[in-house]
Amino acid sequence: MGTARRGEDGRYHGDLPCRWCEALLAQNGRRRPKLYCGGWHRTKTYVAWCGTVIFGLF
Repeated sequence: MGTARRGEDGRYHGDLPCRWCEALLAQNGRRRPKLYCGGWHRTKTYVAWCGTVIFGLF
């Protein structure tokens, strides 16, 4: 499990896992943490969440 730390300059350094596939993502001094490998993993998360809400209504 990777860990990223926030430096004194407010940037993230280290690795964090992708929320979808658990692959480690290097933060490389980003101001906001990168949480997904790419746009497709983020899209799948949002679609799955919306599907759960819609099916939960029925």
